[in-house]
Amino acid sequence: MEMPQPKDREGSNAFRSWWRKVTTANNPQQVPQQQLVFGVPLTESIQYAHAAIAYVDCNVQYVGFVPCIVAKCGSFLKDRGWLSTFCYLTYMQLLPGSARRIGDLQRIFDTPPDYGSQLDWEGFTVHDAASVLRRFLNYLPEPVIVSSFYQVFRDVIDQPISEQEKVEAYQGLLDQLPQDHQYLLLYLLDLMALFVQNQKTTRMDASNLASVFTPGILCAPEHAMNPAHYKTSQRVIQFLIEHHEHFNMPKKAWYVLDNKNPTPDSTTTTSIDSQSQQSTLPQRRGTPLDIYRKQQHELNRLSFASSTGSIGGEERKAKALSRSRTVPSKRARFGSHDPLQVVQLSNGPRSEGTSPKITGQ
Repeated sequence: MEMPQPKDREGSNAFRSWWRKVTTANNPQQVPQQQLVFGVPLTESIQYAHAAIAYVDCNVQYVGFVPCIVAKCGSFLKDRGWLSTFCYLTYMQLLPGSARRIGDLQRIFDTPPDYGSQLDWEGFTVHDAASVLRRFLNYLPEPVIVSSFYQVFRDVIDQPISEQEKVEAYQGLLDQLPQDHQYLLLYLLDLMALFVQNQKTTRMDASNLASVFTPGILCAPEHAMNPAHYKTSQRVIQFLIEHHEHFNMPKKAWYVLDNKNPTPDSTTTTSIDSQSQQSTLPQRRGTPLDIYRKQQHELNRLSFASSTGSIGGEERKAKALSRSRTVPSKRARFGSHDPLQVVQLSNGPRSEGTSPKITGQ
């Protein structure tokens, strides 16, 4: 049987289009699958789209990793939302970002090889950043507090025990979360706590922030439309925000930085349980210490106080990891110049969690 020949240019184009579809369907390996960030499990996407974060716990400095989109949005919101006279709740709920710009941001953070790490935010607003951050969290197949811990986190909040005992219980549960989820949860709690501490400006208390972020942090599909269950989850997140400074670094921190004057030639990075963790460590762009030092150098060079001249060079260097440096300065330094963000955890001795071991993760 002879194959019919196209009679004109239009028919020829239609035939070629049909033939490409047929050959592509028969040879799916010819179309490489792009690694995305939205809708992908956190433990997968963080392998190729991550940012280094400094965690300080009892004066010990750690380096952890969170998704690039979370670090970029968090830095931008701290820089712009911190000094804004508008209600931060307006950013998150009443004035959502432009649908077109949010879509553009999603494509940027979904696109290799940088996955948005070079984004300078020109043309975007805090509304866009807040909205795309919420979208990312809500699109996670597993929420930040994974489903197997959903009920036990909720059970603690209603137990007839003291607040200190609840903190210890939550510490024990936090230690059992997957490591990437631990780092992300601690970062988000620190981010929200910054706005709570400045609620005279942001007009956002812990309850309002918890209502915004609960769907992406602690939720279950079967309870999504149940107001009573949602309120319970919101109370859990509110408690975690209000007591975030009492939580300690997860026991299985990947890397520890010696804060006693590290030098480029010193081997100050030690792997915790390196043999058991080696197979699961993401492929980073350079070692964590290299990333830390590079971003720390940028942080010192473009210090938060340099725009006002209120801190001298020596004092600025001494405060390289101070709490104030979790908030970028008025001068935008985005793109490839994002400063290293710092999460300040407990300054007291580590409290061992008392929560029971959760199995079947």
